[in-house]
Amino acid sequence: MKFKTIFAAAAVVAVISSCGVKGEKSSNQGADSLGVKTEEVKKASELLPSKAQKDSVSYLIGTVFGSYLKQYNFGDVNFNQIKKGIHDYLAAKGQPGTPAFSAQFKISPETIDDLFNRYLKLRFEYVSALNREEGEKAIKDYLKKGYSQTGTGLLYKIEAPGMDRKIEKLDTLEVNYKGTFVNGDVFDETTAERGSFTVIVQDGRVIPGWIEGLQLIGEGGSIKLLIPSNLAYGERGTRGMEPNKTLAFDINILSVKPHAPAAE
Repeated sequence: MKFKTIFAAAAVVAVISSCGVKGEKSSNQGADSLGVKTEEVKKASELLPSKAQKDSVSYLIGTVFGSYLKQYNFGDVNFNQIKKGIHDYLAAKGQPGTPAFSAQFKISPETIDDLFNRYLKLRFEYVSALNREEGEKAIKDYLKKGYSQTGTGLLYKIEAPGMDRKIEKLDTLEVNYKGTFVNGDVFDETTAERGSFTVIVQDGRVIPGWIEGLQLIGEGGSIKLLIPSNLAYGERGTRGMEPNKTLAFDINILSVKPHAPAAE
């Protein structure tokens, strides 16, 4: 798997606030003895950002950098070396990209693409293997809890079967649900504020594990699912979802609108 790396620079926004002067101002304020207005020239020391402003901007630079680490899943990095790298770059002389400039660093910045790609590839493979092992263990544990397993590997436990008519593909459903990882962390759920979730039981609309599991119950029913990664987001994962992740769901069917085929 190839990774395209972006050496992101933090965009810093400085907010300059002005303070009003209490009381009435003389119409001649800021004017010389002849009434000609003069522009006040501030000293350089008066234009320095305050400590509070500097601290705020420094913190936000950290959050931008943190988002970069999190987005690309760098994992547990050495913050002392990050600090040293920042210090060395700010102290370096000359034109970036030249041999003389790069020679001032312990590791040349010109090697960033190769090192980042190799590192992130290893991280991806590690996370994939870790999630696969976690999922395999979860399947064994859930089978001991009384879950049933289909031929595809989907695990389910029907809490309430609902109406006799089972859900079919292309039906439109209104559901409440909670999705968790196998360690119990919630990654998505309907709430009173968000309201219920409306979905069509169709490929591309929901993951395969949902399509198969939902067809086991009817309107008013509820079901628990343990969905292996091959029936969820697969070995590549997706934005916000790691590769080979096994997912658990509690789903309650509030209403079902059967699919009505278009008349020929």
